[in-house]
Amino acid sequence: MKLNKIYNGDCLDVMKTFPDNSIDTIITDPPYHLTSIVKRFGKKGSAPAKFGTDGAFQRASKGFMGKEWDGGNIAFTTELWKECLRVLKPGGTLLSFGGSRTYHRMACAVEDAGFILKDCIMYMYGTGFPKSLNIGKAILKQIEKELKKQNVKEKIIWK
Repeated sequence: MKLNKIYNGDCLDVMKTFPDNSIDTIITDPPYHLTSIVKRFGKKGSAPAKFGTDGAFQRASKGFMGKEWDGGNIAFTTELWKECLRVLKPGGTLLSFGGSRTYHRMACAVEDAGFILKDCIMYMYGTGFPKSLNIGKAILKQIEKELKKQNVKEKIIWK
C-alpha cells in the first residue's frame, strides 16, 4: 500500500486489499440513503412528480440533492464497518458523516461492527424560521390581543 495514493473503486473491494492494522484514520461520507420520496415518485412506472412550482418533488424523486447515487444501504451494513475496523490501527479514528434522518441506522451498524462510539458531532439547523421576526414583539402582540378580548385596559410596556 502506497502512502498518499487515491484508490478508485468499491470501498469494500479496495479495503480487502489492505493489510490489517494499516490505516491511521478513516474519514468517510457514505450515501445517506434519503430515498423515502423515491419510493413514492421515483419508481419505474410511477406517475411523474408534478406538485410544486420549483421542481423540488421531481429532484427529490431522484434521491439526495437529485443525485441517484444516494441509494443503497451500505452505511447501514456491519460488513462495511467490520472491514474499516480490521484495517484501522489500534487507537485509530473513524469519522463518518451521516444524514440527520438516517444517522441512527449508521451509528448502530458501526457499533454492531465492534467500534466503541465515543463522540457524536451533529450539525443541527432549523429551517423555515422567519429571520426578520422579532419574537418578543410577536409574543407581546398576542398577549395584547388576548387582553383586549378580556376587556383589560392596562398597557404592557416592552423594554
